[in-house]
Amino acid sequence: MIRLALRTVPVFAVIIGFAMFLAAYMNFSGVRSAYLDLIRSRMAMTADGIGNDISTASTLGIRLTEQATLPGLLARQKATDPLTLSIDVAADDGTVVFSSDAKRVGTNDAAANDAGAFRQEEHIANDIGAAVGSVIVRLDRAAIDAEIDRLRFDILNGAVPAGLAAVAAGSLICLLLLTNLHRRARQSALGASDDDPIGRATREMQRLQPESHA
Repeated sequence: MIRLALRTVPVFAVIIGFAMFLAAYMNFSGVRSAYLDLIRSRMAMTADGIGNDISTASTLGIRLTEQATLPGLLARQKATDPLTLSIDVAADDGTVVFSSDAKRVGTNDAAANDAGAFRQEEHIANDIGAAVGSVIVRLDRAAIDAEIDRLRFDILNGAVPAGLAAVAAGSLICLLLLTNLHRRARQSALGASDDDPIGRATREMQRLQPESHA
């Protein structure tokens, strides 16, 4: 019984531990995906709103470089989200025409050289489908990664104690089941030996042998 328990209980504990680890990983993956989807959705809404204003003005004959209200709009939109690095409006050739960050005005936006930003870019077209430019929303990637790390820590901080408790409870249940099965097996074996007619005859002969010698 002890050897069987020493072989079975650790295997059962490993299976439970792996299941808890997998559940925690799937939980983190789901939370991370939901968090990033929420950020992307918010960025897309901001870019779409600004892009619609630019497209409407272009339809009225106002060229992109003449839309003087854009700097104030970009600054107000940036102020609503502390994660925002900048909101840019770039011409069709990639040159930043307006930006909430004055240092980016006149520079050429290049996604390949912008590794520190989490980006959302929406292209703008006028009423006849001609390209006007693009709106680029840039968020602080380091801050987003730090928030994801915090979510990971919170999930692990809750999953580890729960996993250890599940392993302990599962191992105890497994041990109780093995004990119960061992007890039933012994009872069955004893019952089977009591029902054996040859065994009963042998015991009866052994009991009568001293009497016959007497």
